[in-house]
Amino acid sequence: MDTSGLGWFHPSVRSLTSQLRVLLNLVLAGTLLRLIGLGTHALWLDEGACWSWATRESWWGQDGTIFAEANHPPGWWVVTRLWIETFGSDSEAALRAPAAVFGILTIPLAWMLARRLLDPGQRPSRGGFDHTPDDGRGARQALWLAGFVALSTYFAEYSQEARMYAALIAEGLGLSLLYLRWLDKRDKLSLVGYALLAAAALYTQYFALWIIMGHAGHALWLWHRGRKDGVAFDLRPFALACIAAGLLFVPWFIFMVRNYEGISTGQPFEPFSRLAYVLWRVGVGPGLVVVDRGRLTEGVGAVIGEEALIGAITVVLWFTPLILGFIRLRRHPGVASFVLCNLALPIGVLLLIFPKFALIHERYVVFLAPWLFLVAVIGAFEAKRVLRPFLIGGLVLLTGAGLFAYHGVSAHLVAELPAQALGDVDVPSAYVPDPNDPATVLHHGHPFGKEPWRQARTFIRAHAEPGDLVVMHPPYLHLVWDYYETRMLAQATPGEDALESEHAVGPALETVALPRETIDAAEIEKRLGGSLADRTRVFLILAHEETDDPDHYFRALHRALITIWVADGGGRIDPPVKPILFDTSWGVRVAIFNRR
Repeated sequence: MDTSGLGWFHPSVRSLTSQLRVLLNLVLAGTLLRLIGLGTHALWLDEGACWSWATRESWWGQDGTIFAEANHPPGWWVVTRLWIETFGSDSEAALRAPAAVFGILTIPLAWMLARRLLDPGQRPSRGGFDHTPDDGRGARQALWLAGFVALSTYFAEYSQEARMYAALIAEGLGLSLLYLRWLDKRDKLSLVGYALLAAAALYTQYFALWIIMGHAGHALWLWHRGRKDGVAFDLRPFALACIAAGLLFVPWFIFMVRNYEGISTGQPFEPFSRLAYVLWRVGVGPGLVVVDRGRLTEGVGAVIGEEALIGAITVVLWFTPLILGFIRLRRHPGVASFVLCNLALPIGVLLLIFPKFALIHERYVVFLAPWLFLVAVIGAFEAKRVLRPFLIGGLVLLTGAGLFAYHGVSAHLVAELPAQALGDVDVPSAYVPDPNDPATVLHHGHPFGKEPWRQARTFIRAHAEPGDLVVMHPPYLHLVWDYYETRMLAQATPGEDALESEHAVGPALETVALPRETIDAAEIEKRLGGSLADRTRVFLILAHEETDDPDHYFRALHRALITIWVADGGGRIDPPVKPILFDTSWGVRVAIFNRR
């Protein structure tokens, strides 16, 4: 079997027609994988923010969609709002649909970029690229890259998230294609397109700056090498395109500087180990070795102890072709410098600005993923003949296992004992992943999933009466809570499972928020006493806690309610229902306080 070609997919890819036929099949497969389960998981917090900003009453003004926040540019809120207004739906699937579209677009764009770089007949005329015929090897590798992009769950995850990251990947690929087209044709149209797309990318996500920086670094390298070799390379046209993109972004930049609130990067971390983790996640995807709330609590040692075998296998399967690919880049003049500029410059800048800006996070560098897969494909297909089938097969195995772990999981949660008393009824101590989930063999009870806000909200509605109060910490949890409260207020279906039903009877529950900073029971009484005094039942929702002790507000609110309900007003307070963990991803916890 010729493992250097695409024999496993198609007998011949020598002609463009046959390449396009294979590409079409890959796009169809990638489309299916991006649409399957698009609305299965509940929204997580940031997706709730996307809905909140996109559905504001107006487009403009202080409370409009455009100026909803300065921490992110407004491009994605605009896209989401236009999508909702066009199709008239804001279901989970509808909110994620724009990302799925960009995720699908990524597949042919990745193929086009790989073909530009790996097929000698398509390489730019400038930039030191080798044009020696390779008997179709580069064309075959380009199709394999498209296949991995289509099937990889790393790309699928961001294609099923109501955020801007799938768009950023597609825009990064588009910018690289326009830059390479300019290298080849030296035309103004490519530069105009680059300037406009670069500005659009900056309005999509600030970290598009790293993408532009990679291209600018490559242009500077060509200019420097040209001076050294006595071959002129005019840098000015591309510099003008970058300046034009920057000028188009200036209006928003002024607003950002005046209103930026900073970004949360979680607990302090060591940058090099985090970088290694991010690079590993690109290859293995989100479904294998899930680091959720439970594992975060257990610590790294416990996770390694439980996942040592899968972790070791995935490290070997992914990093071996990746390292070999970087070594093989030396044999690809022109390609090596371009790929390294697009990888090394963003990573180098992130390490340079750390720890002042701790931005080494997999979401912030998603645009690096196509480059890493490109290097891995080169490493696998250009390895020694005896290693080639093992490396290619390893990438295929990694992709297949990732698909099963990602798409094979159930979003169903089951009650876990011991039970807790809530008045005259019992409630569980937690809702945990279904132990009968077939994918448990890979995820060991820690399946991929977004935050279970749908289940938590439905649980609260099943045990709430009109007049009950919902208290949240931190205050921004309302961004996703409001989504389910405003959308799901409808008559419950008779006989429907209380945790699975998306509906509830009655008006929206009143909510109040505890601050991000830590305050004691006396301060809670002072701030919220009027809201708490006349309640019969109070629900406390905890997620993304910002107190050093994640249970601080459970105890502090309990003490405040004892004062408000018993000491001051007389009466009786039941033992509280301790925080019930809805155990998916970072989880949502619900505590209940009840009096008679």
